[in-house]
Order: sequence, then structure tokens, then C-alpha cells
Amino acid sequence: MDEEQLALVEEGLNLLIKRFKRNSNIGDLERMKAAQDAKVAIRKVMLSVAVKGDIKDIVPVIEGGKGAGWEVTDFDDRIIRYHA
Repeated sequence: MDEEQLALVEEGLNLLIKRFKRNSNIGDLERMKAAQDAKVAIRKVMLSVAVKGDIKDIVPVIEGGKGAGWEVTDFDDRIIRYHA
């Protein structure tokens, strides 16, 4: 996954934030908060990619105390979790 694909993920998160901001369904505020956390974390992933190079795999994660974020596997099979 390269920087262009990560930018597409960020755009998708922006759309989700706009959608959940309307609060038209029960739980939308929690979903908006998770999308905002994921957006902050994806920017950290993008910075990491810019410094270290492309990544092999990226998976969304939600941890109780840390919120939404991303679990990234690099080409050396190291797993790093990014949170807001």
C-alpha cells in the first residue's frame, strides 16, 4: 500500500465523518468519534510510509482505551499499531 492509496482512505474517512456528523441514526456520534480517531491515526501511518517506505498490510482496529486506529505490517513482518 502506497501513499496514494492511504490518501484515498483518508478521503473515505472524511466522507464518513460528514455522514455521521448529521447524527441521523442512533450511535452516529460514536461512529463519528471513531472515524475522527482513525483519520488522525491514518495521518501517522502516512507519515511513517513517507519515512520508511511502503507497507505490506493495514487493518483497522478499535481498542477500548485507545480508540480507533490502524495495525500496520511492514515488509519486515513487524506489526505496529497507530492510534489517535
